[in-house]
Amino acid sequence: MDNTNTLPNSNIDVNDPHTITAELEIQSVLRNIQRQRSLLHVHVSNSVTAMISTILDVDRNNNQWIFDISADASTNQRVQSANKIIVETSLEKIHIKFVCGSVKPCDFEGKPALCAPLPQALSYLQRRDFYRINTPITNPVMCRIPVRENQKLKMVSLPLGDISGGGIGVFDDHHLPERSMGTIYDNCEITLPDVGVITVSLRIQHVVEQELPSGKTRFRVGCAFVRPSGPTLNLIQRYVGKLERELIAKRRGFG
Repeated sequence: MDNTNTLPNSNIDVNDPHTITAELEIQSVLRNIQRQRSLLHVHVSNSVTAMISTILDVDRNNNQWIFDISADASTNQRVQSANKIIVETSLEKIHIKFVCGSVKPCDFEGKPALCAPLPQALSYLQRRDFYRINTPITNPVMCRIPVRENQKLKMVSLPLGDISGGGIGVFDDHHLPERSMGTIYDNCEITLPDVGVITVSLRIQHVVEQELPSGKTRFRVGCAFVRPSGPTLNLIQRYVGKLERELIAKRRGFG
């Protein structure tokens, strides 16, 4: 899986050796996620809508799984209206991704919840650096990218949307001169709060144009790190771990 995409790819390759398609095995993995109370990153396909959740139950009899709602009612509504959702999590340092649709409201132990059909395929990849996590919306992390304009070099600062050991997703309001897939920007600087500054080369992997409520458009650009050094990867993993700990603390009511 390529987690450098800002919007996650909704395709699961059933021929990939890391893909599970056996029904009982999929249910077993989901139950393990439930028991470990692993945080789910639930994304609406082809949308910026995302939420953090947990699996509440795996209902084999009704061929569905049940997960916790968001505190934001509008997010829950967008998830229910989606054609499909992409779910990502990690279990004992194994990255897991699956896709499903037809999300519906339900009750679980007397409380509101959401349910969806059990996935038919599940990506099970033992690569910790593929795990992507959203970065803060307020006080966003900035990526400074050097670009040439009229034969002069200038720095463009773009806010991050997410980060992983494989790359980042950034928001671009028509500042990058070139967004074609494969374009490489060298000497990009990212200040990771409480961790340090990294300098990386970025290769554009994926671009999605979005219309904002104001009517303006912007781009979500997924970029891969090009041959990052060992020390750079260590700093990235430290920052990803920091964000994960903050998410867990917030989920438990300590944030």
